[in-house]
Amino acid sequence: MSQEIVLSGVGTKYFREKLSKSLISKKPRAVGIAAAFVSIDGVQEMAKILHRCGNQKCRLIAGIDNAITHPEALYVAQELNWEVRLGKATKGIFHPKLIVAGKAFSHNGMVRNLCCVYVGSSNLTRGGLVSNVECGFVADAEDCLVSASNVFAQLWENASPATAVDLRNYAARFAERARCRALAELTGLGVNDSQPIKLEPASLRAKSPPSRPALGIDFAIAAWTGLQSFTGEYRFQIEFPKNAGKVVRRLIQNNAQDDGRVEVYCPDDEVTREMQYRFYQDNGMFRLNVPNEAPGVAWAREHKDGIAIVEQGPPGGAALRIRLLKPGVDANEIVGRSVVLGTWGKTSTRFYGWY
Repeated sequence: MSQEIVLSGVGTKYFREKLSKSLISKKPRAVGIAAAFVSIDGVQEMAKILHRCGNQKCRLIAGIDNAITHPEALYVAQELNWEVRLGKATKGIFHPKLIVAGKAFSHNGMVRNLCCVYVGSSNLTRGGLVSNVECGFVADAEDCLVSASNVFAQLWENASPATAVDLRNYAARFAERARCRALAELTGLGVNDSQPIKLEPASLRAKSPPSRPALGIDFAIAAWTGLQSFTGEYRFQIEFPKNAGKVVRRLIQNNAQDDGRVEVYCPDDEVTREMQYRFYQDNGMFRLNVPNEAPGVAWAREHKDGIAIVEQGPPGGAALRIRLLKPGVDANEIVGRSVVLGTWGKTSTRFYGWY
């Protein structure tokens, strides 16, 4: 039975706390959310709030303009049994931030008997819920404007169902855009949904990889791994753990021979070399056997540091492209991209990632 303009992100006041208090106290049975940008953390934080409200239905309209919303966030929402649609805009972009909650959804998409309404600047992201400076209007009970329900119904009617094909196509577009964006842009746009950390290997030692990356391995065209440990004397055997190794395997699946031999281009000396890529059951690692004369091998053997980055090879040429990089700007750029996208992991000896 109140309405107010809420400021969050200043001092210790966060939008998440205000929203939680309003929803949990009213215990709505139907919640509709429209957000221009949606992240994994945003969906998971909202799911925690709704769980405390009891058994309710949730509908999410997510914007996918400019490829900022996390594809995996939409899959997470569907796994939570939320109904998900993709927002549309005939001109400009889909940019609303609206939450309506009440007794039930009507046949035309409206929410009956509103008990909570929010409209403001907060997206369904970690930044929008717990860190950004945001401002919005929150109303409870009879102070809710029925027009908020009408607006949500119109947005829902105009949105398209998030089909498997649509989500896969969007994930591919997100991956392509993410690879082209500078790290500063990815962070500034809110694609980075983690706590701020430095974007180099040393800063990751005390951190844990996210439970779910913003980008799945099916859409990656590059994988990297640290060179802190390796095997082989005649051949330099680079070990790729888990998902990074699966990315490389997918990149060569139609180009490798039965024994794993594959053509790999080394741009640092512009030579294409035959290498071998295999999975080793004994330690669950993939290994790429790199000839000792390949650029960077001698330095990596001596210093046990740096990273190896493997990507799709040049069009019409070798299946793969590889560079062995010393610690520095180039290596940090690669590691940082994975940190921002949440596409990284670690073993006891090294870090690895993909994008």
